[in-house]
Amino acid sequence: MFWSSRRIEERITRLRELDAHISDLRQEQSVIVNDLSKMGIAQRDRARSLIEWLCSRLDTSRAHASDLVLARRLAVHRDVSHRLFEREISFDRAMATLKLADAGAEAQTVRSSYRVDLNRVASLTAQQRRVSRVGELQAFAGRFFSIQPTLDESSWRLSGQLPGVEGRVVEKALHDRADEFRTMPKGETSTRGQRQADALVAMAQDSIDRDGDQAGDASGSSVAVFVDFDQANGTGGELGAAVEYGLRVGPNTLNELLCTGSVQIIGLTNGRPVVTSDAAKVIPPAVRRYVAYRDRGCTIDGCTSRYRLQPHHIRERRHGGDHDPDHLTTLCWYHHHFAVHGQGYCIDPTSPPHRRRLIRTRIGRDPP
Repeated sequence: MFWSSRRIEERITRLRELDAHISDLRQEQSVIVNDLSKMGIAQRDRARSLIEWLCSRLDTSRAHASDLVLARRLAVHRDVSHRLFEREISFDRAMATLKLADAGAEAQTVRSSYRVDLNRVASLTAQQRRVSRVGELQAFAGRFFSIQPTLDESSWRLSGQLPGVEGRVVEKALHDRADEFRTMPKGETSTRGQRQADALVAMAQDSIDRDGDQAGDASGSSVAVFVDFDQANGTGGELGAAVEYGLRVGPNTLNELLCTGSVQIIGLTNGRPVVTSDAAKVIPPAVRRYVAYRDRGCTIDGCTSRYRLQPHHIRERRHGGDHDPDHLTTLCWYHHHFAVHGQGYCIDPTSPPHRRRLIRTRIGRDPP
């Protein structure tokens, strides 16, 4: 559909009108909040603060409630109040300017802030703050890191808090490592958050394996995988799988275990073992070293990474892949762990040995 320039400008004008109207309404809200504050509404309703009371009564975010409370400062900063009333600035701009002024910025800095975007205003505000010795001790004492699995341990949630310098160190390390993971098959992109998650896992893996051989002659994982035939019946065995310590796994994780470790499959019916396979052995060290010598790096077309190079079965182990060197190729850890076993890509067997291409496997819907 083609839109005329006039229609586009009309939409933009209307958008600006609505934003100005929203600023007017929020300014009116702030006046009412100020009146309710003088009436002691938070204390009357036994709320710990006016912000907490607003979050509850308006069902709004803490950031919005904080701005409505902060707007009471407009009575002190008349220039900001005047610009807001005349619609020269938005309500969000007014609140950002109040924070800058209250942080101790000089009048000239406050005036010049109208010429920069809101992210820059927030940065200027941060530069004005002074950290006391007590504040430093409190920030250090408040550091923590938490990692918590879901009930079935199929995913993990991370959270934490660090003092300023330590937080910046972690941020830089994650950003630097994440920037190594930009290239995706067929031009697909991953978000900054996804790349940082990949970077965190990579750094943890480095710590675990820092004494190992990058060529990968470790013996791999040795685990038993239990497949509940009653649950997996009719689904191709893609449901009801768990490793011996209880963690549920899907087909991609099972493929990675078969590719990198020694795995024994135990079939269950009515909760009892009925079929037991011989342990699928890891790639012999001599074969791993030969494949690494032959390929001299990641064989994915265009990839120059030499980070944690690992041999990979071109045909999945569960589909008959074996340890013959002709059936193996070398992948960097990112392409092996994330692209293949994490995102479901596989090696195109028709692609040249040193210009391997990744293709998306056909993934059907999970059964209900």
